Amino acid sequence: MNFTQHYDDTISDLDERLSVLIDKGADLEFEKSGEVLTIIFPDKAKFIISPNSPVNQLWVSANYEGHRFDFDGAQLVWIDEKTGQEFHEYFSRLLSDKLGQEVEM
Repeated sequence: MNFTQHYDDTISDLDERLSVLIDKGADLEFEKSGEVLTIIFPDKAKFIISPNSPVNQLWVSANYEGHRFDFDGAQLVWIDEKTGQEFHEYFSRLLSDKLGQEVEM
């Protein structure tokens, strides 16, 4: 698989998981525009997930911070280039903190 396929699979998976969260009563909305996924909260805060294809990274902008994730082909996961944290673990914590409830992505 190439970068685009890994990114698309990740976004599709998030789309499904976010839909389930909303069905369970989570107070958020999300929209996909091209390859960019934007999660919108009642306070108008946004989390934005986008690809940076030239450097093969998944980028997350949230809470005035940016995180860049590289795909680890051996483990088949996205890893934060600075912290080494796996993407789903990072995003679960991010959503849990924002929603005030435990969320597992």
